[in-house]
Amino acid sequence: MSYPCLDYYKDEAHVAPEVVNILKDFTLYNFYNKLHSKVTNAITTDSRCYLCSTSLTRRTQEGTKLLELCQKFCYILLNLEEIKTIYENIHSDDLCPFTSYWLYDRVTKIPDFLSFSSSFYHTLQTLSKHPLSELKKCSLKNYETEKSEFTNLKILYEFLHIYDDIKNKLNSTEDYSKIKLYCKHIKENFRFYNDVKVNCSNNICKYHTELQNFKNKFRSSDELEFICEKCDYTKTSCEQGFSGEGDVPCLREKGNSFLYQLFGNDADNIINILLKVTTISAPILALFVILFKFTPFGKNLNKLKQERKKSGHKKKEVNIQDYMKNYAAHLDSEMKNRVHLGYHPT
Repeated sequence: MSYPCLDYYKDEAHVAPEVVNILKDFTLYNFYNKLHSKVTNAITTDSRCYLCSTSLTRRTQEGTKLLELCQKFCYILLNLEEIKTIYENIHSDDLCPFTSYWLYDRVTKIPDFLSFSSSFYHTLQTLSKHPLSELKKCSLKNYETEKSEFTNLKILYEFLHIYDDIKNKLNSTEDYSKIKLYCKHIKENFRFYNDVKVNCSNNICKYHTELQNFKNKFRSSDELEFICEKCDYTKTSCEQGFSGEGDVPCLREKGNSFLYQLFGNDADNIINILLKVTTISAPILALFVILFKFTPFGKNLNKLKQERKKSGHKKKEVNIQDYMKNYAAHLDSEMKNRVHLGYHPT
């Protein structure tokens, strides 16, 4: 497994592997990956970790897996040479939360983990006070919550933690293609915030505090203006509707709002989506023109336009019929180019 995990991506899922590649060296994710590798390869026979065997049972599959995780984590905890390379360059304030988030994330991958987690954490808390432990002053947090709720908490925490590093990247001379990926990560996390806040309306919810921290950070007009300027984004409504004044909006790339309503918030995908839909033959492309020129839908748009003119509406209008005809011609050209490039005569 590698970190970060971006399974929550929706609009930008197609670029998630590329985003993982540029985020994995950030301090938080570099720590996760190092700790994951060390624990995965650790031994389970260190006699100093006997408490794991006496406190956790092998009578169930879940108990066996938690016992093994306990033994491996204990080995890393008590072997200075193993842990030194993991915790170097980690600020003391980050040491405990980084470790706690990684560990509980591993625990949640074990079925029915809540039935055994109390014994597991009690054992590790005792072992962490060992004279050789690097975590003597750290309390490994048992989040005591279901996997889905913890995942929401973890995603919000991680984005808040790495955002300042992302902001520095946006202000740097970083390659433009990487800047776009950082921007997409911001956009996905704004969308994610608006998705999960719906089910977390009070402080009983485990990630309520992180939601408030997220809101306080990104509802600032200065912060939003910075993101929109650097990423060429504009604020937009979310799937759940308008996020409301004083809250965090969703984001989209600047451009034709009509097309974004049809195809979503990613301009890079519009041509590819239409090409995939219209791969059979060029005449299918004409359907887009027919829709706007010959159907009642197109006539209704014309009627609405005329009524607006009569009522003195002076806002500049987009000629949708011409736009779609030109766009269909562009797609036709793109398809022919792809066919031409893919055809190799023998």
